[in-house]
Amino acid sequence: MALNSRGTIVHEHGKEHDYLMDGKTRGTQALCCAVVDYLVYLRASGRKATTIGSYGESLALLGRKIGTDILLLDVSPTLLNETVASLTAIDGQPRKRRSQTTLNRHRSAYRGFFRWAVETKRIPANPARLLGRSNMESVPTQPMTLHEVQSFLRAIHHSNDPLRVRDEALFALYAFTGLRRAEALQLDEEDYNVLTRTLQVRYGKSGRPRTVHVIARLGLLLESLQRHNGPGREIVSGKLFPGRGAGESLTTRQAQSRFQHWKAIAGLRSTLTIHSFRVGFATALHRQSRDIVLVSRALGHGDLRPTLRYIQLSAAELPHWMESTFGQ
Repeated sequence: MALNSRGTIVHEHGKEHDYLMDGKTRGTQALCCAVVDYLVYLRASGRKATTIGSYGESLALLGRKIGTDILLLDVSPTLLNETVASLTAIDGQPRKRRSQTTLNRHRSAYRGFFRWAVETKRIPANPARLLGRSNMESVPTQPMTLHEVQSFLRAIHHSNDPLRVRDEALFALYAFTGLRRAEALQLDEEDYNVLTRTLQVRYGKSGRPRTVHVIARLGLLLESLQRHNGPGREIVSGKLFPGRGAGESLTTRQAQSRFQHWKAIAGLRSTLTIHSFRVGFATALHRQSRDIVLVSRALGHGDLRPTLRYIQLSAAELPHWMESTFGQ
């Protein structure tokens, strides 16, 4: 299906379906059809593929719980609340529970979907209007120390793993640039300029492209990776970190699997995540530069407030800096 010039959905069989529905059809659309229309709307609105995928997963989960053929008008606030409450448990895994972060992501998806359903006159009232997010204290990500970074990269470098070249370049990129996980995986080979030793990040979280400096050590790894990805490879995708299929990049799930593999070999803390590279980068850069604005710019933040969450400050350092500043 696609959008035509009049802003209606054109299905493969040629019939059109308006976003705005009249009174006769209001509420008679099934949940599954409305979800398809909603995802098309998100694509037409320019939302990122990762966002659309996340919304799709949340709505698919809702459909499995209450039935995909249920009419939108039959989704009451009570039914929706009971369904969301049941999402804490994971089907088939009685000992596991979904985190509040995951549940909040589902709640946000349902609020957005049903708000859109009201705005497009599919239903007269929003059953998710009072569905609030759970207030919780976020657990700060533990920064990876420079010593841990060295141990992690050393484990890769001294291995005989066939994916060693790619993995060493990828995780060194996270450690020495502070890029977000998705930002690195979306890079094309042409985004790295060997002459200027810079990376062009075209798909940042804020939507604003930026240029990232590459230190010499990382530059050598990226150049080695580019040669490794050159002619003669079975799959040539044009991606700096190619995945398994033609034209595809490494997925976040695949990157996570490789991270866990190398973390276990290096014997690092179990609490460390891929995001720990970014937090560790910010912490180390701030300790060396003492410039919060510089760190914020390096992280690609448009505001200083999120940068403060990345920097692990030590109260024990305060006396030293007071003495050195005012003691003379």
